[in-house]
Amino acid sequence: MRKFICALLAVILVFSLAACSGPAAIKNTGNFEFTESNYPKMGGSLAALPLGEAITAYALGISRENASKLIVFEGSTTDNYKAIVDGKFDILLAYEPSEEAKAYIAEKGAELEMTPIGADALVFICSNLNKVDSLTVDQIKDIYRGKIIDWSEVGGKKGAIIPYQRNKDSGSQTLFDKLINLGDELTDAPKERIIGSMIGLLEAVAEYDGSENALGYTVYYYLTNMENDKLSTSKILAVNGVKPTNDTIASGKYPFVNDFYVVIPKNLPEDAPARVLYNWIISEQGKELVKKENYVAK
Repeated sequence: MRKFICALLAVILVFSLAACSGPAAIKNTGNFEFTESNYPKMGGSLAALPLGEAITAYALGISRENASKLIVFEGSTTDNYKAIVDGKFDILLAYEPSEEAKAYIAEKGAELEMTPIGADALVFICSNLNKVDSLTVDQIKDIYRGKIIDWSEVGGKKGAIIPYQRNKDSGSQTLFDKLINLGDELTDAPKERIIGSMIGLLEAVAEYDGSENALGYTVYYYLTNMENDKLSTSKILAVNGVKPTNDTIASGKYPFVNDFYVVIPKNLPEDAPARVLYNWIISEQGKELVKKENYVAK
């Protein structure tokens, strides 16, 4: 009988925890309860899509599939910042704004409130047939300056390095410009080597001319958690001998690390749905959800 009671209590506990996955589970929001009608218009960087789905599903007590229909994670990072300034979004999960986005924010006289909620990394990829496994920071800079032009100069087989870039308004290009910091020294790439999407860059590196000569970059979370099948044909290079992992990103041992943010218009009242959600995301409970989705939480 005692075993039966213990088993029954265990079942009740499981169902109780399951029931807490909806609005009641969001603590520290006073008496506020999210519904589909009052839920903030959420957008952001593609790499933050799984987090946006998880937050929305958790807040509303719905499936991730249904949550994905209520949020918009597409377009460039610059477009997303313009959208929140223009009132098309109430809240963003995004990398920091590009110079173009900053100029637009200033032009419109907008003020945004941003809090870092996690860290990601800029990672460099090449064909997994390439014998090079690591580059130094200086070698990467010299490749994109046009000073190093052949893989044999960095320990590989002889063959011209084909360095791809992203379009200027993308989040990964903003990270590249900030972290690699070449300014006017960045070599002008031919139009066909400037790729408009993250998936497009991964495919270009893997498929270039049937060879192992291409080099590109993307963000760590996107590649390892959303497109990890691409690692069957490509590989992530170590930098200064350090491979990017959640641990090396969190510790800062990997050199190209940067924050990503939750963003809302500044001076929203405390009871505005976007403010309530923002405050929850930066709370300890929100941070736990960031970790659960395999991001590096701040």
